[in-house]
Amino acid sequence: MKRPIAILFLITTMLTACESESGISVDGERLHGGMVGDTGIAVFRGIPFADAPVGDLRWQAPQALRTKIENRDVTEFAPACMQSMGILEWYRDMAELFGSTRDEFADLAISEDCLYLNIWSPNTNYGADLPVMIYIHGGSNDSGWAYEPDYHGHALAKRDVVVVSIAYRLGVFGFFSHPEIVGDGASANFGLWDQIAALEWVQKHISKFGGDPGRVTIFGESAGAQDVLALMASEQANGLFHGGIMQSNAGFGIGSRGSRTLEGEQQRGVRTAEIFGFEGPGALQKLKAVPAAEVLEKFEEHNSSYYHAPAVDGQLLTESIWETVNSERLADVPFIIGSNGDEWYDRAPDDAGIEAVRQTVADSAYLNSPEALAAVATETDFRRAIDRVSTGETMLCPSQFMAALYDNAWVYHFTRIRAGAGGAKVRAYHGAELPYVFGTHGSWMSTNEIDHRLTKQTVSYWTQFAKSGNPNGDGLPTWPAFKESGNQVMTFGDVAEATDAPEPELCRLFSTAVSTN
Repeated sequence: MKRPIAILFLITTMLTACESESGISVDGERLHGGMVGDTGIAVFRGIPFADAPVGDLRWQAPQALRTKIENRDVTEFAPACMQSMGILEWYRDMAELFGSTRDEFADLAISEDCLYLNIWSPNTNYGADLPVMIYIHGGSNDSGWAYEPDYHGHALAKRDVVVVSIAYRLGVFGFFSHPEIVGDGASANFGLWDQIAALEWVQKHISKFGGDPGRVTIFGESAGAQDVLALMASEQANGLFHGGIMQSNAGFGIGSRGSRTLEGEQQRGVRTAEIFGFEGPGALQKLKAVPAAEVLEKFEEHNSSYYHAPAVDGQLLTESIWETVNSERLADVPFIIGSNGDEWYDRAPDDAGIEAVRQTVADSAYLNSPEALAAVATETDFRRAIDRVSTGETMLCPSQFMAALYDNAWVYHFTRIRAGAGGAKVRAYHGAELPYVFGTHGSWMSTNEIDHRLTKQTVSYWTQFAKSGNPNGDGLPTWPAFKESGNQVMTFGDVAEATDAPEPELCRLFSTAVSTN
């Protein structure tokens, strides 16, 4: 009985390959992609979804593609957006930590011409109507790229979904404003407008790649999760997606401390122009003429610690994201949200002592209390105590707080620590879940049967959510909705199992503090 199934798979694979090689017509171009080895997954790399945001288009809303190529080769990834090399160096650091070398990761090509997306599809036939998963990468909104080694979509696509990864302008090019940016177009948040343009492109064209524009899930990690939340809070993105997954960042914009304002972004734009000696009328136009590499270098030199984030601009966001969350006005879509067990552990100093723990609590916005210090007092690993407070305030407790306000919300807690010395050094670090979500464990990582089993389950939950708006499916441990279950989460450790929500005391203190702020 296996031969007919094998023959059917072979025929489907051949049809997909033929379609990929002959090209797919999109918006006046014919896109010629390729295949991912012998997986049967078609891949299209470097598809432009907007015009190059260069020259006069720098710091404008993304514009429709003007220069068309009749037959466009999309077998190579496009350059990443202009950025610092923070994420590239992080990959190299991790490779060394796990016993490999920094040359595991080649230098990254960057360009201001970077508004491209990538597609992995198991079936490029029009009408296949497969669910679509659109990934928004992290990197503090000033680093990272859509095709990082962790983000290739072929393993997810094997589960009968179409995977799209998108680029967006970063740093000073994507999160910036200036008083001379006027008119009906975007005045700030250009990186978010890029994301919306990519979502609009998917709505128009993804059916030609086998995707269903009526079943789109957006997902992201770290700053990418922050951006998913911003899109869920923006009317401009209404109807462009039908579910969201936020990995390790729900704490942005809590209260007044985290919100960016248009006025603040404009003032920073004025100061940026002044770095180059441009003042008064016409300063913005002069700044647009400065080469992108020079703008990046000078801005980083003067603003090395600035965190780029969505601003309340009156256009894309009309109020702080946290106001929207608390008022229960987020997009009416199901969502998964969660964090990792040790988000800040590897950033705590190796020689941390009790005074460092006390200082962490004192510096906290919402956990600066004797009760919070008492909650971690039994920790003999002071780095772990610091991590529990920092993770609790910035990611874990905000995720639980948000999920408790909404129906159809599922919370996860990722605690798997890889085997070996490397795993012990970083524990369940920020970003640890990504190879499990995408099924993309690097050869330099310590990966064993436990990791492979957990990967299979994680991929199943994420893709099942994309298919139905609910992560539960046949053969999977039941993942209860957070609010309905009385605060149960799915813990991804050595096994996947439903547990009571972690850190109940810290999260009780957090909820009380944030509710009265």
